[in-house]
Amino acid sequence: MEDASSAPVEGRAAAALPPREAWRRRMRDDVLDAARSMAAERGWDSVSLSQVAARAEVSRPSVYKEFGSRGGLSRALVQREAERFLGGVAAALQRPAATAPDALSAAVLHALQQAMGNALVASVVQAAREGSDSLLPYLTTRSEPVVTGARELVRSWYQAHYRHHDDVRTDQAADVIVRLTLSCIVLPPPAHTLRETADFITAAALGVLERRPHPPRSDDAQAS
Repeated sequence: MEDASSAPVEGRAAAALPPREAWRRRMRDDVLDAARSMAAERGWDSVSLSQVAARAEVSRPSVYKEFGSRGGLSRALVQREAERFLGGVAAALQRPAATAPDALSAAVLHALQQAMGNALVASVVQAAREGSDSLLPYLTTRSEPVVTGARELVRSWYQAHYRHHDDVRTDQAADVIVRLTLSCIVLPPPAHTLRETADFITAAALGVLERRPHPPRSDDAQAS
């Protein structure tokens, strides 16, 4: 009779990564952890790949081989941060709430609170206020990877809770809530609490969902 305890062990062995790949993944995480810490401490503009490699205790060529360039490391750092961030937002959207708008507002509030408490985001925003930070474009002009992931998450939630709206309307509402939230993270409204800001963003997005189509203009009617 086969020892029952051997199957899980064999399964784990079969699923184990080859040593080289396991090392590469650990090295990648170590480098990203080092880059995140250093960016939060001194601002990304003051951090070099050599310094990151030294902090992570890996060779500089290994960092270049994995990320290609400083820009590649920047993108990977922002991507990992965004994935972790969106995981928290997804969990917040699934928490029990009295109404769908309450759940949405709570998720926006969670996003704002997490961003305000994130040392890396705080460093990027502070550096931008003082001049410039090379990570800022990944939250503004080059934010599409972040925006796309967040928009898909919110759009799926809309489609589950507002089934009577078409895809165009849910896409527009998802885009509004994501971009407004991102804007408030980069430039927090000074006269509002985070709760008030979350409620405002939610109301704006739901307004897009619920707005009525504009009646045809008189010149359109004449043209037809």
